[in-house]
Amino acid sequence: MIHLLYGDDDQDICTIIATFCERIGAFSVKSLNSGEAALDWLRTASPDVIVSDYSMPGGMNGMRFLEELRSRGNTTPFIFFSATEDLEVKKEAYREGAFSFICKTPSGKIPIYQLIRAVGWAVARTSPEPGKRQNPGKKVVHETPDP
Repeated sequence: MIHLLYGDDDQDICTIIATFCERIGAFSVKSLNSGEAALDWLRTASPDVIVSDYSMPGGMNGMRFLEELRSRGNTTPFIFFSATEDLEVKKEAYREGAFSFICKTPSGKIPIYQLIRAVGWAVARTSPEPGKRQNPGKKVVHETPDP
């Protein structure tokens, strides 16, 4: 089971992502609507991967959330899933340690399969050595159908 933290201020997107991921059967999803709420939740939880929007309300957008995580020594794989297409924002995300940056399309379509595979790869790359425990990321990568 992959434990995923999903941060996005759009409740509809949170619901879609959580529903889809949980239907696959390999995920448990915690959705929160701000970087501040996510940081607070992370004081007592350790997800396998974090997915966050870039543009969130309040004083902490997705980039500030990532920066704060890394400053605390948190190395959990972090994936941006955002409508932001600014190349400079993407470059900064990778400099700050993001695993991936996936753009929601301008038409409003959600590239859910691309996101699921990125999550699977992130978990597969950071899981313990083979034989120590089952690697759920590899299962997700290989069993997620093409759209």
